[in-house]
Amino acid sequence: MCLPLKTWRAATAVHGDGGLWVPTLSSSPFDFSPEKAKYTAAPAAVDGDVRLLVPTMLPPFTFSPKSIMSTYFTFSPETTASSPFNLSPKTTISSPLTFSPEKVPALEVDFGRGMTPPFLALGNVVVRSVWAHNLAEEFELIESLLPRFRYVAVDTEFPGTVHRPDVPAYLLSSAEQYKLIKANVDNLHLVQLGLTLFDDDDRLPDFGTGGAVQVVWEFNFREFDVLHHPHAPESIAMLRKKGVDFSRTRRHGVDAAAFGARLRKWLRAGLGRAGVITFSGNYDLAYMLKTMYGGGYKLPTTAAQFENVAKSAVGKMLYDVKEMARHCPSDLRGGLELVAGKLGVRRVVGEAHQAGSDSLLTCQTFIKMRECYFGDGKLTNVAGMITGMTACC
Repeated sequence: MCLPLKTWRAATAVHGDGGLWVPTLSSSPFDFSPEKAKYTAAPAAVDGDVRLLVPTMLPPFTFSPKSIMSTYFTFSPETTASSPFNLSPKTTISSPLTFSPEKVPALEVDFGRGMTPPFLALGNVVVRSVWAHNLAEEFELIESLLPRFRYVAVDTEFPGTVHRPDVPAYLLSSAEQYKLIKANVDNLHLVQLGLTLFDDDDRLPDFGTGGAVQVVWEFNFREFDVLHHPHAPESIAMLRKKGVDFSRTRRHGVDAAAFGARLRKWLRAGLGRAGVITFSGNYDLAYMLKTMYGGGYKLPTTAAQFENVAKSAVGKMLYDVKEMARHCPSDLRGGLELVAGKLGVRRVVGEAHQAGSDSLLTCQTFIKMRECYFGDGKLTNVAGMITGMTACC
């Protein structure tokens, strides 16, 4: 039997049918087949493998990569109905995944019922990279998750800072720090914004895969022109090292105004209603506001005014993990990677200074810190505090 070249996506099951594939117009880790059929999964060959459901009338498959950066998985083997396969990635991250035979018996598994594994036990996380060509489809995907996913962790990447203090930053007053933030954000452009959505049970979107594939988003913006716009050369070099292609973002990036309008809609629909999470989030929130209100928008004159605008636009449940760390009895000083490490949290996908990856690590660190130090309603004591900027700090 020959399986046609096709991509697949898992969906939430219809009542009583086990795992089902259903049609969709949205782009996602897997595309849909219109048939309503029961699906099976082969037992994992390696401890910790995630499972992929396929129809019972076709060869069962497993897949075992620990980390997949590519969004799409391509099914293209020729085989007989009795030959299960193991899904293995090619050596390059951007390549489609291919199949190799696996001699294991098939096992029927119902992925339509039961809970996704707890979020902190992350398996395969895919960073969905968003560009102009897939922006509308990703908008639809995110909107399909609201209002269930009421938490969002945010990270931004931008071309450094060009306005800098003459003295160490810790010697500046809040008013002086905000003045520098305003000067930089008003004159620079956003490069990337990462979003990690999670629900009240600390679970990421998995689009019905039973936790097999969990997703976060990374939006790439087109406004910044490295040849003509001000920037910090060392920041540009660092972002290039992390994989940012400034020619590509300029040609194929997302229009910030279109994203900002949709972000306002998402926030009204419930995104972030339970919490907007950042790490040292002064610049993150500032760039969010600039994006939401258009490229010509100038930040408010004072930190107190900024706080009022941010809480009106984004919501009052703002949690800055760096500020939360100041209220913990343990020594949790340092940057995101260091604080996460002290809490035993590891990065599961990507690298530092990649917006999607950093938003996920911010989310993980928030959840762990809340669990360890902010039980019994203590979290409300740190709501609204933005490190080094807001009036309540």
